[in-house]
Amino acid sequence: MHRKILRGAAVGLAAGAAIAALAALHVFDHLEWKSWDLRLRLLSDPDRASKDIVGIEIDQYSLDLYAGEQGLPWPWPRQMYAALVDFLRTGGAAAVFFDLIFSEGSGYGDEDDASLAAAMAESENVFLPLFMSGGEPAPHLTEREGELRALDLGRRIPSRALVPEATAVVLPIEPLSRAAAGLGNVQFRPDGDAIYRRIPLAGRFGDIVLPSLPLALADFLTGGVDFSRIPLDRSGCLILKYYGPSGTYRKYTAAAVINSQALIEEGKPPQIDPREFAGKTVVVGTTAAGLFDFRPGPFGAVTHGMDILATAADNLIRGDFVRFPPTWVSFMTILAFALVAGIGTSLIVKIAWAGLFFPVALALPGLAAAAAFRSGLWMEAAAPSAAVIIAFLSAALLNYGIEGRQRRFIKSAFRYYLSPDVIDRVIRDPSLLALGGERREITAFFSDVAGFTSIAEKLSPDELVALLNAYLSEMTDIIMAEGGTLDKYEGDAIIAFWNAPLDQPDHALRACRAAGECQRRLAEIRPEFKARFGFDVVMRIGLNSGPAVVGNMGSRNRFDYTAMGDTMNLASRLEGVCKHYGVPILAGEETVRPAGAGYLFREVDQIRVIGKSVPVRIFEPLGEPDRLSPDTASRSAAYAAALADYRARRFESALEGFLGLAGDPAAAVFAARCRMLLKEPPSGEWDGVFVLKEK
Repeated sequence: MHRKILRGAAVGLAAGAAIAALAALHVFDHLEWKSWDLRLRLLSDPDRASKDIVGIEIDQYSLDLYAGEQGLPWPWPRQMYAALVDFLRTGGAAAVFFDLIFSEGSGYGDEDDASLAAAMAESENVFLPLFMSGGEPAPHLTEREGELRALDLGRRIPSRALVPEATAVVLPIEPLSRAAAGLGNVQFRPDGDAIYRRIPLAGRFGDIVLPSLPLALADFLTGGVDFSRIPLDRSGCLILKYYGPSGTYRKYTAAAVINSQALIEEGKPPQIDPREFAGKTVVVGTTAAGLFDFRPGPFGAVTHGMDILATAADNLIRGDFVRFPPTWVSFMTILAFALVAGIGTSLIVKIAWAGLFFPVALALPGLAAAAAFRSGLWMEAAAPSAAVIIAFLSAALLNYGIEGRQRRFIKSAFRYYLSPDVIDRVIRDPSLLALGGERREITAFFSDVAGFTSIAEKLSPDELVALLNAYLSEMTDIIMAEGGTLDKYEGDAIIAFWNAPLDQPDHALRACRAAGECQRRLAEIRPEFKARFGFDVVMRIGLNSGPAVVGNMGSRNRFDYTAMGDTMNLASRLEGVCKHYGVPILAGEETVRPAGAGYLFREVDQIRVIGKSVPVRIFEPLGEPDRLSPDTASRSAAYAAALADYRARRFESALEGFLGLAGDPAAAVFAARCRMLLKEPPSGEWDGVFVLKEK
C-alpha cells in the first residue's frame, strides 16, 4: 500500500510539474479561454447586471425609419444626437457615453456640429470615444497635444500595469471634444482565438497615458477609481465580467428616444417617459447589422460593441471584478489534482474501478473552477484537467507494467490453489506473498481415500493419474467454491484451510459445508469411478479449528503458502480416527462451537489421541438443519441418549440404545465396548475417554 502511494505520488508530482511548466509557457491558454466561456454561459446571472446601465441602440428599425420617412441616410445629422442628449438631460441621466467616433465634421455643416456641442456642454455628462492605433499619426495631432495632456492619467496607473503603446490617436472634432465631459479609448484587441474577453484600462501615446472610455466614465461617476483595487491580468488588462449575452442591459431604440424628444418639444406626451433614465448611465451605440459594430464574445459570435463597453463600465463602477489566484496557488492546484489522480490510480486494482475513478478525478478541476467562479475567481481548469489526464494515464500504464505483470504472475501461479477471492486479496496486497507467517484462527481440512495404497497397487500409472486427477478436481472445486485455500496435495490426501489469507468469520461453517458437499458429490460419481477403474472410492475427512501460523514457508526462492501448528495436526488425526468409528467426517469440538446453529452435529466420542494428554470431544457433522430428514435427527438424539448412559456407567441401557441404531458403525463400536465393560466393569478412575493406540 505504502509503495503504491509513493509511486502514485511520484507520478503525480512529475505530471503536475510538467503541466505547470507548459502552463507557464501559455500552452493551455486557448483551452482555458474556452473553459472560461463555458463557465460564463453556464453560471453567469444576467440579473446581477446593474439596472442603472441602459443602452440606446441605433438599430435597423431606426435607420429604416429616418431613411424612409425623412430621407436621412446614414450617417445622421448631429442634431439628432443633440435631441437625444437633450432628452436624457431632461430625464436626469447620470452620464452618457457614445460608442460613435465623431472624428470628422458633419456633412450637414458646422452648425450641425455646433448643435450637438451645445447640447453636450449643457448636459456636462457626455463622454466621447477616441481611437488609439498603431497607424500614422494625424498631421494636426501636435496642435491638440494640450487636449491629450489634459486626459493624462500620469502616476495613477500602477507600475504593474502593462499599458499598450499607440503611435496614432484619432480624436473627436474639436467642438465636440471641448464640450465633452471626458474622452476615452475604445480600441482594444481580442484574445488569440478572436474572442473579446478583456479590455486595457489605458493606452500610452508617447509619454501620455490615456484612459479607456469605461475608465473615464467610472472616474466621473465614482469620484476616482482606485487602481490598487482593480485586478489586472498578466497583460495589464481588465477581464470583463460578463453577466450575460447581448440583451442583458435594457435597450431603447434611438428612433423612440429621438421621437419622444420631438414630441416633448411640440408639447405632446412622449413615446418614452424621460424619467425612465433618471440616475441611469446610458451608452449610445449601433446594433444594426450594416454598421458592423459587433464582435465575437464568450456568449456567441455577435456581441455588440456597446454591450462590451457597458460591461466594462459596470465592472469598474461597482468594483465587481474577476480576480486571479496567485501564481503559486495555481501551481499548487495543478500539483494537487495531479497527485489525486496519480495516487488514486495507483491504488486501483480493477479496471472497472479505474473507469469510474477517471471521470470523477477529471471532473474535480471543473467543479473547483465552477465553485471559484461563484466567488468571482478565475481558477484555471484546463491545466489541472490536463494534469489529471497525464497523471492518470501515466499511473495506469505504470500499473499495467508493474502491477499487471505481477497480477498475471499471481493468477497464473495460484489459480489452481486459491479461490478467486483469495487471489484478489493477494493481488491487492502482494506483501502477503512475502516469506513469513502470521498467527490466525483457522479451520483445517484433511481428507484421505480409504485403502488408496491397495488401489494404487492394482492400477497402471496412467489409470492412477486419471483417477487422482478426476477425484482431486471434483473435491478441490467444492473446497474453493466455499472460499477455502488449498494447502497441498499429498498423493490422494487433500489439505486445505479457511480464514486465511482472507478474513472469514464463518470459516468453521464453510469447512463443514465443504466437507458435506465433498461426500455428497463423491457418492454421486462413485458408480462412475467403479465402472471406470474397478474400485469404490471412499474418502474420510477430519476438521479442526484453532490457532495456526499461516504464511509462506520455505526458502527465498521457493516457498508454499501453508498453515502449521497443532490445529492442523489434530485435523489430520481426526481424519484417521474416522475409520475407527466408520464415519465419513469427524470434527473437533472447536469447530462445532463457531459453526453454531448453521450445522447439525452429533457427538461421537471423547478420545485421547497419541501424543496428547488432554482428551478431545469429536463430532460427526450431519448437515444443515433444513436439509436433514426427520429420521437423521431422531437417530442422532437416540445416539446422544445412549452415549449419556454409557458415560454414566449405565452400560446395559447404553447397549440397548446402541443396538437400536442398526446400521450405524459408530453405534456398533459402542455396543461392542458396552459388552466388554459389562463383562469387565471399569475401575473407579474410569472417565469414559477412549485412548487411541494408533494414529
